[in-house]
Amino acid sequence: MTHSTTILKATVATAVLAPLPAFAMANDTTNVLLLAITLGGFSLFNLLLNGLFYFTGKYHSRNFANMHTLIAIIPAIIALFIALIYFDTPGAISMNIGVIIVSIGLSLLPLQLNLSAAKAPGKHSALIIALAAIALLIAAYYVAPIAIFAIACAHVALISQADIKVKFLSLSTLAIGYGYLGYWAYQILQYS
Repeated sequence: MTHSTTILKATVATAVLAPLPAFAMANDTTNVLLLAITLGGFSLFNLLLNGLFYFTGKYHSRNFANMHTLIAIIPAIIALFIALIYFDTPGAISMNIGVIIVSIGLSLLPLQLNLSAAKAPGKHSALIIALAAIALLIAAYYVAPIAIFAIACAHVALISQADIKVKFLSLSTLAIGYGYLGYWAYQILQYS
């Protein structure tokens, strides 16, 4: 091997392994990261809800899977409009489009889980979902937007055929969750 081939291989290896610029401008970087982190966090918690609803048998109902898909896809569509309207540079738009495509794909997961859901909801399914709502509400004490997922779980547990204890847990979670979410929104409006 000659010296020029060694240099060429080293240059190619460096070019392939080195991080390439994303063509994002400095003024859009913070907004790109904010949108990506927000949508990524939503997708992560939506995946947790997918697992919860699948293992409790809620995806046995095609209507429930369709409704969950429609609700889960709303933030990705809002993020798409924000990315197309607000960002100026092609790099910022392309970075966000990638995150949005992944989020839409994960939002469509309930439709696929519905096809393989053989387990019907059991007698403890509503209780498990209500307890998950309480756990999410406790987590919302540290990260306030998680209260949205606690509220969603409490609504699902409430509409399930459940006993009075589950309904009480669900209604309590809803009251606290909506109150906490309202207080959080008030704090944002007051300090912005």
